[in-house]
Amino acid sequence: MVTEVATLTALPGGEDELGRAIASGVPYLREHPDCLSATVSRCVEEPGRFTVAVDWTSVEAHEQGFRAGPLFQQWIGSIAGKFDPATLDTRHYETYPA
Repeated sequence: MVTEVATLTALPGGEDELGRAIASGVPYLREHPDCLSATVSRCVEEPGRFTVAVDWTSVEAHEQGFRAGPLFQQWIGSIAGKFDPATLDTRHYETYPA
């Protein structure tokens, strides 16, 4: 399992609009068979900044399975135009023993 963490920032004045758009798009993530879970967080200090954390069965399942399919188009369509693309940061993480 890997966790994709995507951070994005709303366009000025569109903080709540982006939040609603992300929330409406999360079902597209969860619908993919390789999505194990998906959560959304809003930054306390910067209310226009959001993080979407998705647990995938693998990086390949996310990048080649989900992103190559129709659910990705629906997901990205739900948030398009509501965030500053220059702020998008997407990374994959594995659990690290502590």
